[in-house]
Amino acid sequence: MRTPAIVIISLLVMALLMAACGQLGGGSEVESPETAEVIPPTPTNTATPTPTLPATFTPVAASFGGSLYVIGGTRSVHIVQPGDTLGILAKQYGITVDAIARANRISNYNLIEVGQVLYIPPCE
Repeated sequence: MRTPAIVIISLLVMALLMAACGQLGGGSEVESPETAEVIPPTPTNTATPTPTLPATFTPVAASFGGSLYVIGGTRSVHIVQPGDTLGILAKQYGITVDAIARANRISNYNLIEVGQVLYIPPCE
Protein backbone atom coordinates (compact mmCIF):
# COMPACT_ATOMS: atom_id res chain seq x y z
CA MET A 1 0.00 0.00 0.00
CA ARG A 2 2.80 2.28 0.47
CA THR A 3 3.87 2.11 -3.12
CA PRO A 4 0.66 3.59 -4.64
CA ALA A 5 0.69 6.42 -2.08
CA ILE A 6 4.30 7.28 -2.91
CA VAL A 7 3.50 7.27 -6.64
CA ILE A 8 0.46 9.54 -6.14
CA ILE A 9 2.40 11.94 -3.93
CA SER A 10 5.24 11.97 -6.44
CA LEU A 11 2.83 12.79 -9.27
CA LEU A 12 1.22 15.59 -7.25
CA VAL A 13 4.60 17.10 -6.42
CA MET A 14 5.62 16.97 -10.10
CA ALA A 15 2.31 18.57 -11.13
CA LEU A 16 2.81 21.39 -8.61
CA LEU A 17 6.36 21.96 -9.78
CA MET A 18 5.29 22.05 -13.42
CA ALA A 19 2.46 24.43 -12.63
CA ALA A 20 4.85 26.69 -10.73
CA CYS A 21 7.25 26.74 -13.69
CA GLY A 22 4.49 27.42 -16.19
CA GLN A 23 4.72 24.04 -17.87
CA LEU A 24 1.22 22.96 -17.02
CA GLY A 25 -2.01 24.71 -17.93
CA GLY A 26 -3.28 26.97 -20.70
CA GLY A 27 -0.41 29.38 -20.58
CA SER A 28 -2.67 32.44 -20.47
CA GLU A 29 -1.74 33.06 -16.87
CA VAL A 30 1.97 32.95 -17.65
CA GLU A 31 3.47 36.40 -17.99
CA SER A 32 5.83 37.04 -20.84
CA PRO A 33 9.38 37.57 -19.74
CA GLU A 34 10.41 41.21 -19.47
CA THR A 35 12.27 42.48 -22.48
CA ALA A 36 15.89 43.32 -21.86
CA GLU A 37 16.82 46.98 -22.09
CA VAL A 38 18.74 47.64 -25.28
CA ILE A 39 21.85 49.68 -24.59
CA PRO A 40 23.25 51.42 -27.66
CA PRO A 41 26.97 50.92 -28.30
CA THR A 42 29.24 53.47 -26.70
CA PRO A 43 30.63 55.90 -29.27
CA THR A 44 34.38 55.73 -29.71
CA ASN A 45 36.67 58.69 -30.23
CA THR A 46 38.46 58.63 -33.53
CA ALA A 47 41.42 60.86 -34.26
CA THR A 48 40.81 63.56 -36.83
CA PRO A 49 43.99 64.76 -38.50
CA THR A 50 44.77 68.44 -38.02
CA PRO A 51 45.00 70.23 -41.34
CA THR A 52 48.40 71.58 -42.25
CA LEU A 53 48.48 75.34 -42.40
CA PRO A 54 50.28 77.03 -45.25
CA ALA A 55 53.64 78.55 -44.42
CA THR A 56 53.44 82.32 -44.07
CA PHE A 57 57.01 83.15 -43.10
CA THR A 58 60.09 81.14 -42.26
CA PRO A 59 62.59 82.87 -39.95
CA VAL A 60 66.10 83.12 -41.33
CA ALA A 61 68.95 82.26 -38.97
CA ALA A 62 71.62 84.96 -38.80
CA SER A 63 75.21 83.96 -39.27
CA PHE A 64 76.03 84.58 -35.58
CA GLY A 65 73.22 82.37 -34.24
CA GLY A 66 70.66 85.15 -33.79
CA SER A 67 67.32 85.02 -35.51
CA LEU A 68 65.94 87.54 -37.92
CA TYR A 69 62.17 87.89 -38.05
CA VAL A 70 60.43 90.26 -40.43
CA ILE A 71 57.64 92.30 -38.83
CA GLY A 72 55.26 93.89 -41.28
CA GLY A 73 57.96 94.20 -43.93
CA THR A 74 59.50 97.32 -42.35
CA ARG A 75 61.20 96.16 -39.15
CA SER A 76 63.02 93.01 -38.12
CA VAL A 77 63.75 91.38 -34.78
CA HIS A 78 67.09 89.91 -33.67
CA ILE A 79 67.59 87.81 -30.54
CA VAL A 80 71.01 88.57 -29.07
CA GLN A 81 73.35 85.56 -29.00
CA PRO A 82 76.69 85.16 -27.16
CA GLY A 83 79.34 87.26 -28.95
CA ASP A 84 76.85 89.70 -30.53
CA THR A 85 77.66 93.41 -30.32
CA LEU A 86 75.81 96.37 -31.77
CA GLY A 87 78.74 96.90 -34.17
CA ILE A 88 78.57 93.32 -35.48
CA LEU A 89 74.77 93.51 -35.82
CA ALA A 90 74.95 96.86 -37.59
CA LYS A 91 77.43 95.46 -40.11
CA GLN A 92 75.38 92.25 -40.51
CA TYR A 93 72.12 94.11 -41.25
CA GLY A 94 73.72 96.96 -43.23
CA ILE A 95 72.68 99.78 -40.90
CA THR A 96 74.39 101.99 -38.34
CA VAL A 97 74.96 101.28 -34.65
CA ASP A 98 73.10 104.52 -33.85
CA ALA A 99 70.03 103.32 -35.78
CA ILE A 100 69.85 100.08 -33.76
CA ALA A 101 70.46 101.97 -30.48
CA ARG A 102 67.73 104.54 -31.26
CA ALA A 103 65.21 101.84 -32.30
CA ASN A 104 65.79 99.99 -29.00
CA ARG A 105 66.36 103.02 -26.70
CA ILE A 106 69.86 101.84 -25.81
CA SER A 107 71.98 104.57 -24.19
CA ASN A 108 75.10 102.48 -23.47
CA TYR A 109 76.14 100.58 -26.62
CA ASN A 110 78.10 98.05 -24.56
CA LEU A 111 75.10 96.87 -22.50
CA ILE A 112 73.17 94.31 -24.50
CA GLU A 113 72.38 90.91 -23.01
CA VAL A 114 72.14 87.39 -24.45
CA GLY A 115 68.46 86.64 -25.17
CA GLN A 116 67.56 90.32 -25.47
CA VAL A 117 65.20 91.11 -28.34
CA LEU A 118 66.43 93.92 -30.55
CA TYR A 119 64.30 95.64 -33.17
CA ILE A 120 66.28 96.18 -36.35
CA PRO A 121 65.04 99.18 -38.37
CA PRO A 122 65.01 99.04 -42.17
CA CYS A 123 68.14 100.03 -44.06
CA GLU A 124 68.55 103.80 -44.31
